[in-house]
Amino acid sequence: MNRAISVREPSGSAKSADEYERMNKLAQVAFGREALRRVVDVILPLNDSGAGIALYCVHPITGVATNFRFLAQMLGPGRRLFGIQTPTAKRNVEFPCSIESIGQYYVDRLVKFQPDGDFVIGGHSVGAMIALEMAQQLRARGREVRLLIVFDGELFNTGTELGRYNPLSWLKLLLNVPAWIRDVLLVDFTAREFCNVAINKVILALRIIMARLKGETLTSGHAVEGFIDLSKCTPDHAAFMKRLFETQFAYIPKEYHGPVLVFVAKTQALTHLREVEVAWRKVAPMSEVVHFDGTHTSIMRSPDGLAVAEHLMRRMAELESPVPIQRPTVEGDHIPPRSFL
Repeated sequence: MNRAISVREPSGSAKSADEYERMNKLAQVAFGREALRRVVDVILPLNDSGAGIALYCVHPITGVATNFRFLAQMLGPGRRLFGIQTPTAKRNVEFPCSIESIGQYYVDRLVKFQPDGDFVIGGHSVGAMIALEMAQQLRARGREVRLLIVFDGELFNTGTELGRYNPLSWLKLLLNVPAWIRDVLLVDFTAREFCNVAINKVILALRIIMARLKGETLTSGHAVEGFIDLSKCTPDHAAFMKRLFETQFAYIPKEYHGPVLVFVAKTQALTHLREVEVAWRKVAPMSEVVHFDGTHTSIMRSPDGLAVAEHLMRRMAELESPVPIQRPTVEGDHIPPRSFL
C-alpha cells in the first residue's frame, strides 16, 4: 500500500487558503510543462510569495524539480521555495559532463534571477552535490550562502567510503534489513510494483553478465535502469540520467567552510548504504547532522517529511532572527559538528 500525501493545514484565514490554491496551480503548471517536455527555465517557482529568505532546491538524478512541491506544501505558504531544474533542451548526454559545469550553468541563471541578497540552497540526492558546488561558486563570486541544506545526498572521493568487502558495511546492511522491509517493501510498493522493480533489476544484472561474457563494458550509468522506469522518458532524457549518475562519482568535493544542515534518512536501500554523515562532516566541518525516520524518498514528503519540514522551518527562522538563537541539543537526534580534517 502507498502512503497518502498530506500537507500542512492552513491557519484558517481565507488568505492562507488562497495561497495554498495558488501554490497548487504553480505545481500544476510545472507538471504540464514536464508532460509536454517544454521546460525552458532553470528556476521553477513552487511558492513565489512569502517573507524572508527564499529557499532554492536542486533536482535529483531525474533533472526534474517538481517533486519539491511536497516540501513547499509542508513548509506552508509563508516560505518562498524555488526548484532548480534542468531545461528540456539540456536533458541530454552532453550537459551533465561534470558537476562543476552543471553548477556554473545553474549559478549563472540563479544570480540573474536574484541579483541581490543572500542565498539558502538545498539539494536532494545528487542535487546536494550540485548544491555544494553552486555554494562554492557563489561564495567565489562574493555572494553569501547563509545555509546549505542536504536532503540525504552522498559525497564521493572523500576517503570516508566503506569498501564493499568491509565487514562493517555488511553488518550495517544486515541491520538495515528490518527497517527496509517495514519502510520500503510494505509501504512504497504494491505487489505489482515490487515485481516490476525486481524484474528490472534481474534484466539489468543479466545485461551486465552478458556484456562481460562478450568482453563488452557497460558504464555505471546503466544502474539507473534498476530504480527508474526509463520507458517513460525520451532517449535523450534517459541518457542524461545515466550520464549524471556516472558524473557524480568523478566529482572531488572541495572543503567547504559555510554552515550546512544535513538531513539523513535512517532507513537505507536494501543493497546500498549512503555514507552521508561522515562524508559531509569531513568536507564541511560546520555541518549539523540530523537523522529522521523514513527512506531516501519518503523524507521528502508527508508523513515522514513533516518532521524534516518542521526542523527546516526552525532553522530558517533562526537565520532571519535579529537575535541569535541558542539551539538545544536533542539526544539521539542532533549531533554536534566535528571535523575529520
